[in-house]
Amino acid sequence: MDGPFPDHGPFSERGPFSERGPFSDHGPFPDHGPFSEQNPGGRGSASGSGPGSPVRLWGIGHVVAGMVFGMVASVVAAGIVFAVGDYGVDDAIPLSVVAILQAALWTGLLGVPLWLVVARGVRWADLGWGATARDAWQGLFIGIATQVAVVPVIYIPLLLMTDDLDVSGPARDLVDKASGGGILLLFLAVVVGAPIVEELFFRGLTLRALEARMRPRIALVVSALVFGAVHPQL
Repeated sequence: MDGPFPDHGPFSERGPFSERGPFSDHGPFPDHGPFSEQNPGGRGSASGSGPGSPVRLWGIGHVVAGMVFGMVASVVAAGIVFAVGDYGVDDAIPLSVVAILQAALWTGLLGVPLWLVVARGVRWADLGWGATARDAWQGLFIGIATQVAVVPVIYIPLLLMTDDLDVSGPARDLVDKASGGGILLLFLAVVVGAPIVEELFFRGLTLRALEARMRPRIALVVSALVFGAVHPQL
């Protein structure tokens, strides 16, 4: 048909207003697209793939970048602090210096998630931020049970191999350094800062990046191994 409404015109079966045109259900705003009702999170959501699933906005590359950036920042900060403070390798490091080095590490571990939220539109909830009262009580119970029952079992083989294993040594040394304002600094760094930053990075960013590439249980094991590799202290 060659009239005002031909077979290939704007109102034809293949035109822009047809069933498969750019303004149809299969166009840039389809029923199952990133702006559809089945994806209320828009570009800021970050779950798996498939029809109606939001797009993952980060991957393993972001995890590696966060760890490398944090470690490099820590090394640079340590070099500056040791040079300015004239500390030796065997000198006792003040708690304030420990806090500075910890904050340098957080520039990567917290910096990458923060960049994703600000620049990529990722929601904090996508990174695991948020909890209920039930989560708090369950977490408290699991933490205490693990500390009392599981941790001693894990250390039994190590205790059989060595007689001078001091598990509480690093923590005790850290507490011994705290006095006056250092107690508040220790509380903010160990009780508040470290759990929040590491939860966002390891359980939020790392675990969910791995889940996009492997089965959830395997991803959980791999993320635990990554966490353990970053915390080699016994």
